[in-house]
Amino acid sequence: MLDKLTSAVLAVVNAETNGAYKVLEGEEILAALPVRLAANPTSVSNALRYLAERGYIDMRYAEKGTYCVCSLPKGRTYDETVGAERYRGKKAFRNQILYTFLCALLGGLIGGGIVGLLFLLILL
Repeated sequence: MLDKLTSAVLAVVNAETNGAYKVLEGEEILAALPVRLAANPTSVSNALRYLAERGYIDMRYAEKGTYCVCSLPKGRTYDETVGAERYRGKKAFRNQILYTFLCALLGGLIGGGIVGLLFLLILL
């Protein structure tokens, strides 16, 4: 599992390269990353090196903030899998909230019915 910054850098590389080698500037990658990650050129360089060492991308060269990179099948598969899991997680959470609400409503109706029946039996 990759951390948020490395995963975001991998997503940028996958979007930019489409499986072919492409020269990317460090500033280009930084501009494509979300601001909340607070990335800097050093962290982008470290993330690219980490991805290359682990076989997610192939890096032909890296000089002074310029990188020639290509996304590998492992990197593209990881990006697709994480996106699918994130969507599935949101859908499961929404279903869980719905089921909880419906079961609480059903429990309230059953409890109210029992109290109503007891009230009728006591009065009769």
